[in-house]
Amino acid sequence: MKINLPDDVLTYVERIFTQCNLAVSKKLSKMLNIYETNLDQTFIDHISNHAAPVTLGSGWTVRLDTHFLGGGRHFRSWEIADIGFLVMFRKSGKLVRSKVALLQSKRLYPIEVDHRDEDDLHNYVVGFERLFETEDSYLSVSSPRRFTFNQFSRYQALQKDNAQYRHIEEYERQFGIPVHYMLYHPLRIPSSGNIPRTTTRNPRGPNKVGCRIVKAESVRQALSSFDTRHVPRYGDLQVMLPAPFDSTEHEIGWRLEYFVARLLVMCEEGYISDNRYDDGLAAVFRRRDGPISAAIAITFNSPE
Repeated sequence: MKINLPDDVLTYVERIFTQCNLAVSKKLSKMLNIYETNLDQTFIDHISNHAAPVTLGSGWTVRLDTHFLGGGRHFRSWEIADIGFLVMFRKSGKLVRSKVALLQSKRLYPIEVDHRDEDDLHNYVVGFERLFETEDSYLSVSSPRRFTFNQFSRYQALQKDNAQYRHIEEYERQFGIPVHYMLYHPLRIPSSGNIPRTTTRNPRGPNKVGCRIVKAESVRQALSSFDTRHVPRYGDLQVMLPAPFDSTEHEIGWRLEYFVARLLVMCEEGYISDNRYDDGLAAVFRRRDGPISAAIAITFNSPE
């Protein structure tokens, strides 16, 4: 059952996540070989700017909270998702419904990058020391290079039938809680750029692709005909994703702002619970070794 939210509430939430989408997509367009975790941090940081509760003209109050939990994926315990959404609906402060959505983030890599292990345990063991690069290391990353995004670019950290891929499917089956992939893209595809950059001007133009949300089940369906260990290309998902992602409007997935404001908070996507002690919620949010590394809570409070 949908919860009817006033137009000013939906517009407010949609505007926040449209700006968030633009922020992370501009960052990827500017720093074409950036780590995926850095994009997650930008995502969380942007939402944290809206932590102060806002009472809108309709009398409804909207509050967005963020909480960083950390996670075990760097030590190969494989998180189910990188960001967990908890949406709460209250009436004069009393909780009447809550929803959960789990987002596993995966960024698109330029075609010039064949493989990149962002979860290299060595980086976390040496810590701050890794910033003191050797001369050879510095020269290797600072020499002029060109990076290109097109239909052959791959989601390098998304691999069919690897450990995380299987764990996500098992988690959905065990708890009945759907997982979604949050796919980070630059503003436009095709696009390209140089590193080092030759301008200090930030990327401009409309966010034509950007951050997209796709059901994990839909990704599995799209990859069903590919061999095990296949790493999907942008072009694969363009043509292989099932409905509703086979339309021009939702190609490569729902836009982040559409997913949050029009599907998640309108109770069309995510996992619904009317009980704060629900086992499914406990499995996600109440264990320190739980399956997420950061959480975003959106609370809607209606007047009496």
